[in-house]
Amino acid sequence: MKVSGYISDDYGKSNGATVQLMRNGEGTNLGVASNQDGYFEIDNEDIKEDDIFEVRFLGLKTQSFKASELQDIQIFLVEDVESLDEVLLTVNVGKKPKPSPPKPKDEKWYTTPVFLLSAMALVTTGVIIYIIKKTR
Repeated sequence: MKVSGYISDDYGKSNGATVQLMRNGEGTNLGVASNQDGYFEIDNEDIKEDDIFEVRFLGLKTQSFKASELQDIQIFLVEDVESLDEVLLTVNVGKKPKPSPPKPKDEKWYTTPVFLLSAMALVTTGVIIYIIKKTR
């Protein structure tokens, strides 16, 4: 069965409103968000005519509809001012990451850990090759 429609509110089209299938009072993983035009569409063979869908958007009242009602329907969501007292926005403005500490100028290239580990690997490989040649 296919359910579809347009969602709008006082400000126009509701881009990002969610439409979710509810079964046994709990949400399922079958749902979709409306596009930039407020349009949504779900086409799934598991949808039954008496299934309930919830339409939600932050700051607007949640509405429930039967699947049989969601056939190219126009849904208008109204504001829910009471739910907005629970919203918390955090913003990180104006903070820059700390720069990494500069390298000491007196550090020589041949004392870096990368060079020392490479040299140790080269010496170890040379010793292994020498031992193999001696045993033959």
